[in-house]
Amino acid sequence: MEADIIYKAIISIVISIIIFAVIKMLMSSKLANLKGTQKLLGLISVIIVGIELAFLGILFDLFTIAASVIASVGVAFALVSFALQNHLKNMISGIGLYMNKRINIGDIIEVDGTKGTITEFQLMKTVAVTEDGKFMSIPNLKFNESVVLISHKEDDKKRDDDIDKL
Repeated sequence: MEADIIYKAIISIVISIIIFAVIKMLMSSKLANLKGTQKLLGLISVIIVGIELAFLGILFDLFTIAASVIASVGVAFALVSFALQNHLKNMISGIGLYMNKRINIGDIIEVDGTKGTITEFQLMKTVAVTEDGKFMSIPNLKFNESVVLISHKEDDKKRDDDIDKL
């Protein structure tokens, strides 16, 4: 019976390692140019390790004594996730923005009456430079919550060419 539990533990650890490797491979291939993905990968690895430790604790019956500690950790996790709610929303928005093919580096955006040219996408924010050379740091969630005007580089060239023809 003890050998059966040890085999289950080993299989569980191997599965966790495979899940982490697949997630890391997907992130490095799909989100390679997005700054801040290492933070997200670190968060995912902490979650995987936490779940694995919880599973092993249950498997080896380590939590019978520590039931109140687990309840406290659950409450703490809920509080931390509530506190980090905006950061998590920004991360998800950043990934969505990066994967969105309708907005690219070099596009001109207008946020709250200020125009700027996008210079880089990061996990938590998008960086743009205004016409007078100032940097704008726009939280990625802003693209989902408010009206952001976007004009593409090609549209501006086409409009300039049309004006020149007149």
